[in-house]
Amino acid sequence: MSKGLSVVVGGVALVIVGAALMSAMPRTSNQGYAPTQPIPFSHKLHAGDNRIPCQYCHSDVEKSRHASIPSTAVCMNCHKVVKTDSPLIKQVAAAWAEHRAIEWVRIHELPDFVYFPHKRHVAVGVSCQTCHGEIQTMDKVYQFGALTMGWCMECHRGRSTPSNVLANLQARTEANPHAGEHGEGWVEGQVAPTQCTTCHY
Repeated sequence: MSKGLSVVVGGVALVIVGAALMSAMPRTSNQGYAPTQPIPFSHKLHAGDNRIPCQYCHSDVEKSRHASIPSTAVCMNCHKVVKTDSPLIKQVAAAWAEHRAIEWVRIHELPDFVYFPHKRHVAVGVSCQTCHGEIQTMDKVYQFGALTMGWCMECHRGRSTPSNVLANLQARTEANPHAGEHGEGWVEGQVAPTQCTTCHY
């Protein structure tokens, strides 16, 4: 084997090993991670029992790359009048009055080299529960999915794609004036792009 070819093969091997190590990092594949938050917050109470839509608090999810963590002002929309005597709500109210953000502990975190636009996933009908689990039943939020590349690819390749997403793609295809040009099986092939540059830049 020539020296140049050895360098190329060695470089490719290093990239593969590095990618495998990065995908196994606890910060990204920490399935089940459930940190203690500075103020306990129950998604079961808010999104489950009280049926507050996820988008009410996570308002950026339909227009941004990130779902965003709600500001204390969002909490105070309700809690100016609801449970105002609760010691926990008093902590939120104090932070709001001081224009201070609560330092929530991030649970779902992807590496910097992964591009994940929430808005694109929401636009095609991917529910919050697809990636975050039955969040409306969680008193304490935990990382439901592995958030590894393989986990994402299961959906992108159509193996675990929610049926409502496939139905939405079918409806959008049928509404397209050029739909007949694509042929059989086209919708199934459009579940999600699988090129590296779709998620990595």
